[in-house]
Amino acid sequence: MGRTTERRTRGRGVAALAVVVPLLLTGVAACGSDSGGGGDVTINFVWWGSEGRANLTKKAVELFQQKNPNIKVQTSFSAYAAYWEKLATQTAGGKPPDVLNVDSRYLAEYGGRNVLADLNSGAGKAISLADVNPELAATGVYQGKRFAVPWAQNTPAMIYDPAAFTAAGADPAKGMTWDQYAETAQKVSAAGSARGVTDFGILDTTLEIWLRQQGKQFYTPEGKLGFAADDLRRYWQLASKFRDTKAASPADVTASYNTSPEQAPLGKKLTSSEFAYDNLLPAYQKANGKPLNVAPYPSGANGDTGQYRRPSMFLAVSARSQQQEAAAKLVDFLVNDPEVGKIVGTDRGLAPNLKVRAQLAAGASGNDKTLYDYEAALEPKLGAAPPVPPKGAGAIQKLLQRTYEEVAFGRMNIDDAVNRFMTEAQKGLS
Repeated sequence: MGRTTERRTRGRGVAALAVVVPLLLTGVAACGSDSGGGGDVTINFVWWGSEGRANLTKKAVELFQQKNPNIKVQTSFSAYAAYWEKLATQTAGGKPPDVLNVDSRYLAEYGGRNVLADLNSGAGKAISLADVNPELAATGVYQGKRFAVPWAQNTPAMIYDPAAFTAAGADPAKGMTWDQYAETAQKVSAAGSARGVTDFGILDTTLEIWLRQQGKQFYTPEGKLGFAADDLRRYWQLASKFRDTKAASPADVTASYNTSPEQAPLGKKLTSSEFAYDNLLPAYQKANGKPLNVAPYPSGANGDTGQYRRPSMFLAVSARSQQQEAAAKLVDFLVNDPEVGKIVGTDRGLAPNLKVRAQLAAGASGNDKTLYDYEAALEPKLGAAPPVPPKGAGAIQKLLQRTYEEVAFGRMNIDDAVNRFMTEAQKGLS
């Protein structure tokens, strides 16, 4: 979701909203899961992710059913892009799932259009957030309503090959400036067949972090772009500098960048570092085959990395569910049960419940320990989370990707690309 490495299906940009939004909402009637006899109920739970994530999630659901034998949970999952297409169809057809994963890019879209239940009222009051960091918990609130609760916490990171960077005389884990990163990535590229870094000009997540380092933000609280054309120009100039000096991946490699670590350039050993979310470290390492590590983002001039504690994904309840009490019970269980924390591990990120997280961190080893230690070291430096992205943020993400690819392939200069993006983005958000 995430993404980001939850990147990318080729979309049709902001204009796609004209098609997607009506599909989301047209013909949606009150509906929910079937109820069985004797007080038994059935609810549906859907999420995105890999087969491995699905296996862990199903184990957590099985545990819930053992402890709540009157509730049957039907589950399904999809890859990130397919998930949103399927969810739009289910919602438009009047059969939304009772419990669903939501990404921050789509929280305003679904919550603001009455697809999600307000968990501050009704059955949602049963979901306890007492042991969740208040700043993390607040990320699920939009226009005063709690449409979702965080299921895990992660933060953006540089995932990298320590051996390649050590050979170049650098240790990213100790922190680097963008200039130091550019110089080191060039050395990494020159020393082997893999480029130093995957071209980050396509990533809205990296742009967001870079903007935060400049004291700006991607979106304002009012749902407008929080940066100017010159900011985007400087960001794409930075990314192009990496690409032009062969520090970053060439356009054809970047264009093949897929949603999964297995298909990403770092996963395919075409680059030696990539910006992603820290919880994806194990998946990248499995795909790459080498020991990898996580490091903070290169910092701005003031030493600020711009990073923040981020909900890697949310859990939400359908406003149209006829079984909201059962749905809320499942959400509370997944967020707060210690055994669930052990089962799902760090696949989605760190446990949102701080007591559960502390227990797991104390016994962590391997990649889990790496992730717990990484975020613990960053915790004092993490800033406040940005505002909930506005409706249309998913289309803005795709627009950024498509437009930058035109630059990377040399089909458009940066000035023209910036003008196109700003014009279409502002139109889509108006």
